Amino acid sequence: MHKSETLGRIFVAISLVIFGIQHFLYGGFVAGLVPAFMPGHLFWAYFVGVAFFAAAAGILYEKMARPAATMLGVMFFLFVVLLHIPRIVTHSRDGNEWTSGFVALAMCGGAWVLASASPLYEREIADPFLKFGRYIFAMAFVAFGIQHFFDPRLTIRVGPPWFPGQPIWTYPTGIFFVVAGSAIFLGKKARIAATLLGAATLLFFLLLHIPRITAQLHDPGPWTSGFEVLALCGEAWVLASTLPGENRE
Repeated sequence: MHKSETLGRIFVAISLVIFGIQHFLYGGFVAGLVPAFMPGHLFWAYFVGVAFFAAAAGILYEKMARPAATMLGVMFFLFVVLLHIPRIVTHSRDGNEWTSGFVALAMCGGAWVLASASPLYEREIADPFLKFGRYIFAMAFVAFGIQHFFDPRLTIRVGPPWFPGQPIWTYPTGIFFVVAGSAIFLGKKARIAATLLGAATLLFFLLLHIPRITAQLHDPGPWTSGFEVLALCGEAWVLASTLPGENRE
């Protein structure tokens, strides 16, 4: 594996472990997010926590990486369909619901990127649908960028409190997400775009989310949003490692 791909997988695995721990620490809250038509809400909260632990282990173990990442993508796709789309329909004016939905969509695409980047073994077959991971991941970032222009609350989220001109940085960040996502989707300078996207999200994690986590250690919200960003960073770098260089594009 490339060093960037290895580091990306580690970032994703660490994030999944954090998500798994949260499902056990805050099982009651997570159970409340399970759709009403599904029985055994608390069971599903803990089941998904175990699935996150299993996926983290599988992604780091080369021979299990492909099936583990494939099923992780399927799980996030189900989150989008069963959890986020109904909430977006019900609360269509709530930007947080849209953001959460697109994060789950990006995680779905990123998981399938991980799966397609993993080697095939005798017992495995190539899954054509995994190729959609790149496009799903890219579209989610285009959506994030567009949100920076239509959700004014994002102006207070870009950059740490000490960073000058926070509202101003909202728009360059939005433009960057749209351009990077479009480049990845179209395959034009896609490797550079994915690499820069990973670097930018890592900076967000270090400069924005780590301070929030340390200031609110007992609040699960900053932990969740922070490690979602770290996972997306890892997935971007795995994607970059799978794309051809500019001389071959």
